[in-house]
Amino acid sequence: MKKERFEWIHSWCDDTGMDDLPRVLLIGDSITHGYQTKVRELLKGVCWVDYIATSYAVDCLFFNQLIENFAADSKYAVIHFNHGLHGMHMTTEVYEEAMDTLTGKLAEMGKVILVTSTKTYKPGTDEVTDGNAKILCRNEALGRLAEKYGCTIDDLYTVSAGLSMDGYSKDGTHFSDEGYTALSKAVAESIRAVL
Repeated sequence: MKKERFEWIHSWCDDTGMDDLPRVLLIGDSITHGYQTKVRELLKGVCWVDYIATSYAVDCLFFNQLIENFAADSKYAVIHFNHGLHGMHMTTEVYEEAMDTLTGKLAEMGKVILVTSTKTYKPGTDEVTDGNAKILCRNEALGRLAEKYGCTIDDLYTVSAGLSMDGYSKDGTHFSDEGYTALSKAVAESIRAVL
């Protein structure tokens, strides 16, 4: 395990006492934090959408305890699991093993959608980062886990790869409003498909 310089957590749960609609949990990082408001708007009247976004990575005991306990705190019909771009120090093998353990636990709580990580560019350019190769390997690992646990895949990598550079922020990792709109539509569609 290797911590980042800054570690953070954001979460929100709407109308926690309401059970008239199914409840959905978004798990992710800053990308999830960026699309969660739009996803809630798109799914208004369909389901309640909670989210937890953090910089902690899946090789961290705290991350696993945090996510497992957060997911167990409410009854979720769907868990949309986007580990995101953190923990790039992990090999693909370590990542897959840790994701396997946590995905197995989440799959006992609700339907799990595994989310591919988005494409990254060097800041201010249209040249992919060196880490993009690792992202592709991780996304392949998610495909294997989806098959193992009967999960669906929300392929946000393909959505992000189809955006023009106007869809990205200048840092090449995060997104503009246009980009987050495209991602949120894909997320909402993937959730509707399994509810």
